[in-house]
Amino acid sequence: MKFSIASVLSTASAALTIFSSVQAAAIPTPVEIQKRDIEGLNNYACKLTPAHPRPLLLVHGTTLTVDSWSTWAPLLIKEGYCVFGQTYGKYKNIPLFGGIAPIEDNAQEVANFANDVLTRMNATQLDYIGHSQGGILGRYWIKYLDGAGKINRMIGISPIQHGTTLDGITTFASALHLLNPAQPLFDAVAPALYQMIVGSPFMQKLNAGGDTSPGVIQSNIATRYDEVVTPWETCYQDAPGVTNTLLQDLCLLALNEHITIINSKIALRWALNQLDPSTAKTANCLSVF
Repeated sequence: MKFSIASVLSTASAALTIFSSVQAAAIPTPVEIQKRDIEGLNNYACKLTPAHPRPLLLVHGTTLTVDSWSTWAPLLIKEGYCVFGQTYGKYKNIPLFGGIAPIEDNAQEVANFANDVLTRMNATQLDYIGHSQGGILGRYWIKYLDGAGKINRMIGISPIQHGTTLDGITTFASALHLLNPAQPLFDAVAPALYQMIVGSPFMQKLNAGGDTSPGVIQSNIATRYDEVVTPWETCYQDAPGVTNTLLQDLCLLALNEHITIINSKIALRWALNQLDPSTAKTANCLSVF
């Protein structure tokens, strides 16, 4: 393991202290989301074309906001896509972070926004790019929230398809019987964090019957240096027809980790190739826009 027992216990103790200090506060409630002013984002006057016939939905990851797409969104818009996104899963007492509410609620929020995009754009399907937790919300929408048939292509950027061990920390904490007692503290502050642990009831429900969505063209890209979704191979889906790619197979020199992969022009070129294979260009260390 890449951490010492002392460091794990210290981290766990600090986390429990922080969570305990806020547990006494009322359980937070969702708040209205503030939209990021990324030029061209959420432009309902954008015209769908034969080249780009579907809206493109960008869904951020845990603790992040729509701001995290500030590199990719303008470039996707420049490529001719009608791009949409929002911040989901905020709590009043932690206003800076998105994606921390219960994942079921986050998925419902994303589903509501996506359905509104489809209606206002007069479209029956959209394409979907999700980072981290965002990579699985589309699957939950399809499976449990009447989203079947509404996603054409679903692209995961370091998606948390099967949960995470946080580099072995959750496994270690579980062995010491520290994990389950901590759940009420997570539930009071950021329920999504606990739900993303390998083997959690949520992850079991999500992957029951298989980890893919019928009728959807699915692709995932992972990075060897992911320190959040671990092991990084859990970003992949094990099914025929799924494209699973390691960023370092495209460029050995790419050092992007879990967060900075959504700033990678190499990963963006790969994502564009998944969106429209007919216009694919080589994704490698020299990918530029």
